[in-house]
Amino acid sequence: MKKTIIKSTFYLILLSVAAKILSFAVRVLLARSLSADAMNLYSLAAPTMVFVITIAQMGIPAALSKVIAERSSAKEPLKVSILISVLNNIIVTLAYVFLIPFLAKSILKQDRLIEVLYAIIPLIPMVTMSGILKGYLFGKQLHLAATSCQFFEEGTRILYLLIVFQMNPQMDALTMAKTAMLSVTVGEIGSSIYMLIVTAKKRSIKLPFSDLFQDLQRKSFDEVLAISIPMTGSRLIGSFTYFLEPIIMVIGLQAIDASAMVNAYGQLNGYVLPILTMPSFITITLSNFLLPSFTYHHTRGNHNTAGKLFSLIILTCFGIGLVCSFCCFRFSEELLQLFYHSDRGADLLRILAWPFALYALQPPLASMLHALSYSRNTMIDTLSGSLIRLLCVAFFTKNLGIETLPLALTAGMIITTLMHAVNVALALRKPR
Repeated sequence: MKKTIIKSTFYLILLSVAAKILSFAVRVLLARSLSADAMNLYSLAAPTMVFVITIAQMGIPAALSKVIAERSSAKEPLKVSILISVLNNIIVTLAYVFLIPFLAKSILKQDRLIEVLYAIIPLIPMVTMSGILKGYLFGKQLHLAATSCQFFEEGTRILYLLIVFQMNPQMDALTMAKTAMLSVTVGEIGSSIYMLIVTAKKRSIKLPFSDLFQDLQRKSFDEVLAISIPMTGSRLIGSFTYFLEPIIMVIGLQAIDASAMVNAYGQLNGYVLPILTMPSFITITLSNFLLPSFTYHHTRGNHNTAGKLFSLIILTCFGIGLVCSFCCFRFSEELLQLFYHSDRGADLLRILAWPFALYALQPPLASMLHALSYSRNTMIDTLSGSLIRLLCVAFFTKNLGIETLPLALTAGMIITTLMHAVNVALALRKPR
């Protein structure tokens, strides 16, 4: 069993690395194909897209994977997830369509963005569908199939972009930005088709639409929502903190000081954090594997196997974090030159390198809390870390200046990680 776990973990890491390479290829293709104006429009709309995806999925994929892993039949939790997702999608789509003009004109200050924001609408049902399918495959312990869908997502997206740009070489900036945004939806369609084929081949479930909403129990709704709502809450807290931090940072500062802070903030978010968090694509993949797998063995009394699985993944994630921290500390200038052709932010990268080794532990610890039915604690931990981060910015910015940024970021991250670890330890010590 231990060899099987190690083998699965190894394959998942390989698949994650390969998928990340394809994802990077998409970014290179966009950078080379889009004009500067088109890239600006796409970049302005991208945060809205990420926020809409978070609301549309509502944490259902992870919740579904856990509930299916606990049960012998996937039929009822799948029905519940589909029903919740359909209702949520209707509300989100209507609200989003209503808010698009306000977002473009009043928030983003770009009237041209209206058409780009409209291009996000077809993504809402597609990203929801792919999320449900992925949660189902993870819950059924088909981890390699669930992870492999990233190849089809990125591959379909690359193919779509190549064809469209080849057929229309004289596109204006607005059309380019809309094409780039629509490519995300096309990628989700490719991923969903692959997962539907895998599901059909397994023939492990038949779900006729005629009885889709029959025989639903309140317990099933509670089980799914008990995980999905706190998970969505944690992500929204992180997004809201990211929104408030620069506002709080410049309040009360003189113009010169505010300019220096904005410059340092730009270095932190534009150059340093993308490198520090680069290994997260591996740790998140392993955490997606951990949640249903630990649940599957834990609920069936295989506590020894579940414990080994958790130990292997937490140690693997920490090892990846340490290697990344060493590279960031030792080769800070070289990494920045490699990725950005600039060494801006090298000092910040060195300062944050070793503390961020702990960041690699957050995804697996959060997955463990979800697996042990402590989902509410993850939201409380995230809220606590975010409050500490904002309080550091509010109280120390005037005295410490730009040194406040690494202090606040490190304090918030460590608080969240340590609270996750304490809650996991307390949960595991409780009688089974």
